[in-house]
Amino acid sequence: MKATYNKSKIMRNAWYLKKANASMSFSACLRKAWRNEKIAVMTAKIENRPMEDPKVAEWHPLANVPADYYGNSRTYYGD
Repeated sequence: MKATYNKSKIMRNAWYLKKANASMSFSACLRKAWRNEKIAVMTAKIENRPMEDPKVAEWHPLANVPADYYGNSRTYYGD
């Protein structure tokens, strides 16, 4: 199965590397970002982990807060 890459994540990583290392060319930063992503995918396959990040609803602690958590919201003014 061919791996699909999140190109937006790769470009963000390349721009981060460019801002961190002003002396590097952008093409070198882009090559390094692609290499990092390919290594991450290969490591995920070796460790038998899912290659995609889990959805926010699955891991975020506040994603499953009930709608009526504070009861009557008109009388609640904050913590």
